[in-house]
Amino acid sequence: MPVILKNHTWEQTPEQVTIRVPFPDNRLCRDEVFTSVQLLKINKPPYYWEVLLKYPVQDENSRCLLLENEVIFILQKVECGQEWDHLELDCTKADRIRMKEELLAAHQKRLEEKSKQRAIEKDQKKKDEISKQIERDSKDRTDGEKLLEESKRREMERMERAKVKPPSKHPDTPHPKVLKNPSVVIPSVRASGVVQVTFTKRNFVTPKRESMEPDEQEWIRKQSAARKAVGFVDDCDLRPEERNPEWLKQKGDSFFQQKNYLAAISAYSAGIRLTKEYYSLYLNRSAAHFALENYQRCAEDCSTALDLLQPPIEANRPARVASLARRGAALAKLGFLRQGYEELVAAAKLDPENDGLRREVIMLQQMLEQEDSD
Repeated sequence: MPVILKNHTWEQTPEQVTIRVPFPDNRLCRDEVFTSVQLLKINKPPYYWEVLLKYPVQDENSRCLLLENEVIFILQKVECGQEWDHLELDCTKADRIRMKEELLAAHQKRLEEKSKQRAIEKDQKKKDEISKQIERDSKDRTDGEKLLEESKRREMERMERAKVKPPSKHPDTPHPKVLKNPSVVIPSVRASGVVQVTFTKRNFVTPKRESMEPDEQEWIRKQSAARKAVGFVDDCDLRPEERNPEWLKQKGDSFFQQKNYLAAISAYSAGIRLTKEYYSLYLNRSAAHFALENYQRCAEDCSTALDLLQPPIEANRPARVASLARRGAALAKLGFLRQGYEELVAAAKLDPENDGLRREVIMLQQMLEQEDSD
């Protein structure tokens, strides 16, 4: 049997009507509260509340607040200054049913029209963006062709200027090989040869003539010390136990608990270099990346962990839940709300008793609804 809520109160001003409905331990979702121009309804089994208003209101400008222990409807009057003598419409049961059906049908029609209008606007926006992109591409292509033609023209002019003028055919002009002074001896052309060049091996990117090797060596020492200070060790410095992926995972977990996320990532990465088949290294490294707001790398590590968690069985279900939930949270942080919502829904289906996951799903659902309404 439904529990009918009756202890609601209402008050009015010249512009609006406020209705307060006590609702203990409020965990309502948006789809459990219905509002229209003349019908208000709350339906969360076993609780039920409904009011058929005596006068219509402006549904678009009205609001509904879901507080901890009550639901508040703030309704904007159609006619400002109108004094309501009663909140509910006094009518027969048959008229009430008929009016409710008409109001629900009209509300559904308005929602469909709004949905179609949003789709049209989004489609037009997409077309405008494509048109603008085509214009930009065309302009870039035209500018590039102009630059190319200008470059060709300058190169042709340079080649024309570089051409050697032919010798003059005037009878007083001597042939280039004939000298006026026969005593001048033209030296013979030197014989060609090969010059052997050897290069000194360099460990640095700068040339030898520009290098300051002592400073570079000091820089390398400082970087090595800095890497060790955050828990990173080079392969040549590893002790036997440090070549154990499980030991590196535990080391990374210890760094993570100390909130030394960079050191944790270094430890997990060292373990991954030893073996790429240990899903826990990727899953735990994704948590460290998420803590540092490296959401793209977090999502990539979660995807790798999910690939390794095959076949899906009960023993690896908690790890798959963690991978899906964290990847969904990372995608949401990157702005992909719809994809993040789908990931969290999949995780919640695998772990239906997880209240935290349900709250995350509801929060993202509300954000998506708000985004669609905008």
